[in-house]
Amino acid sequence: MTKNRGLMLGLGLVALLGLSASEARAATMTLTVTASTGTFTFTGTATGVSPNLTVLNADLAGTGYSFTALGGSSNNGFATTNAFVADSGTLQRAGGTGGTLTITVTEDGFTAPASGAGNTMQSTQGATFTNTTTTSSQSDVGNFNDLPGGSVNQSLPTAPSTLFGTTSASQSASASSGLPTYMTPFTLTSTTTINMGAASSSSPGNDVFTSTTSVSATVVPEPASLVMMVTGMPLPLVVMGLLRRRRGTA
Repeated sequence: MTKNRGLMLGLGLVALLGLSASEARAATMTLTVTASTGTFTFTGTATGVSPNLTVLNADLAGTGYSFTALGGSSNNGFATTNAFVADSGTLQRAGGTGGTLTITVTEDGFTAPASGAGNTMQSTQGATFTNTTTTSSQSDVGNFNDLPGGSVNQSLPTAPSTLFGTTSASQSASASSGLPTYMTPFTLTSTTTINMGAASSSSPGNDVFTSTTSVSATVVPEPASLVMMVTGMPLPLVVMGLLRRRRGTA
């Protein structure tokens, strides 16, 4: 009876852990594109989203904008000491009405890393412009939210006009700050806003962009790691040495 009870408890624990893991990965990532022609949202999995570009580009008809690549990624459900969401793609403009175009990727349900002293939030931006004009711009914003706890925004600088009107130019930027005590689950969002000047259909303007929002935990070394850091020796060798010393003094 005791053995059966132990077996049942073990199976119950395995089932509970499996349920927790599935719940941690149950969140879905969404990618939203907002332009003058409307707002278009695509849903993916816990770790990524890939919009149908044929459908999306048709929705953008008249703006001159089109995507040759676009997607979002995340490590939700697999995060331990670092959690992130990111968007990346290539936006092209050939004529049309243009205007502001915004790409937003967001996902909730992050349960790791847990709140801790030294945890940080970081936002990064990358952009490579080709055949764009001086009326073009790109800006990025990262957001952390653990409602009802609070929200933290990180705004990255708008790409300077000196990058435009050239054959090809790139910029990158990052921002990092400490996080206050927070609750789980939390939500991460990365937003990229682009406005490209008019370009001819024979030589369209391009922006290859990336944007990432992440939370990183301070990793505290385990006791065995601390021993190796201090002595330069693996823990078993240290223990053996102490035992020999004790026998020698006995």
